[in-house]
Amino acid sequence: MAEGKGRGNGNGNGNGRRRIWEFQSFTICRLLGLSLNEKGLMRIFKDLKLKHGNLLSAEFEMHQELVQICQTQNQHAKRVEKILEKQFAPYKKRAGISDPEKICEFLEGKEGAESILKDVPLSALIWFAARNGNRGENKGKAIEKRIFTAVHMKEHQALRFCDDLSRKLPGGKAAEDVVDELRTALESNERLLRNCKRLDQKKEELISEREAIKADKIQLVQELEAQKRLNERLRKKIEELGGEAAFEQIEAMKAEMELLREEIKRLNKENTELIKMSATAASNFNFTRRKGMKMAEATGDNLAASACNCNDNSELGKGMKIGPLLKGVRVAYVGGVESLESCYKEMAESFGCLFCYHCGHCERGKRAIESLVEKNDVIFCPVDINSHNACRMIKEACKQRSKPYYFLRSSGLSALKKGLVNFASQVCI
Repeated sequence: MAEGKGRGNGNGNGNGRRRIWEFQSFTICRLLGLSLNEKGLMRIFKDLKLKHGNLLSAEFEMHQELVQICQTQNQHAKRVEKILEKQFAPYKKRAGISDPEKICEFLEGKEGAESILKDVPLSALIWFAARNGNRGENKGKAIEKRIFTAVHMKEHQALRFCDDLSRKLPGGKAAEDVVDELRTALESNERLLRNCKRLDQKKEELISEREAIKADKIQLVQELEAQKRLNERLRKKIEELGGEAAFEQIEAMKAEMELLREEIKRLNKENTELIKMSATAASNFNFTRRKGMKMAEATGDNLAASACNCNDNSELGKGMKIGPLLKGVRVAYVGGVESLESCYKEMAESFGCLFCYHCGHCERGKRAIESLVEKNDVIFCPVDINSHNACRMIKEACKQRSKPYYFLRSSGLSALKKGLVNFASQVCI
């Protein structure tokens, strides 16, 4: 062994800590036995490229060989030392800075021992106590002796416990399995405790919400009482005004006012239309109607001046009447003055025609105009009182169906009469 070496010389690490090969053999044995199980030993042997047998006692053989390796200074011992340093690094802040004497007192179970060492594994306590006990060779050996004594007694306790547990477990259950079950149960208990803590917190939140709801409820009850008092005052006022009958009268008056508003809108609209119509027809309405009636009577019997022949397009042939020539012809009149519809009809019938009138409004679109053109033989369309769309639709529909059409300059009866005469002339030709 190389006990006592490495403290301030070439064999040590120069920082006052003892190396693993400076430990007593029983300290190395307990340290490796508590730190490495069979799988850990196999990993180290694989890392160090060492061989071991495949017998049932392979774990013991690997443990024994590794203890012997660590008793002397060599590369394998240094490698094992680094592995142990890495394994115990998480406990360095608690056990690594503690006095080895304090660690020994904790292992011996003395009262007043440091409580921060409670959760530190036994192997880590042995490691830091033996490694930091470098205050003279005798001091280090004394620390290791105390460690051996405390650990040895704990081994006896552990063996008795395992013996009792093995005999009391049913079905030959292994003590390690029981420990695993206890560890699992402990973890489950910790999770349950965390869940209980969260539930308690949620309970407090629900209680707080319940109190807030109670406060809101009280406020709503107060507001409801105030509303009831207000409703009672309103009810008394309504009774003073006549009770429910007053409401019915008010509703009836509202409905009547709405009807009157609609009637006013309708009358205003009609008035506007009449004003527009009177602006164009007021000057010649009465005169045109009287003259038209007289002219219809005069031309209904005979239009002698409108003769038609092949040499002169302005007159019809002698003795030929326009009435029989246009008899049965379907004439359509689109636009003009709507109040003169009966006069337009009398004028067309005086020529023996069948009359159809259209006001010129295009609410139903192009289809109504096309249907009108389909049903009639000739179309007359005044341009002074008519819509631009109606004139355009008449022109397109007549061209598509090769129907004659005439755009009249005015909406008077004389213009319609002249148009009928011109149409009769075209028919003669």
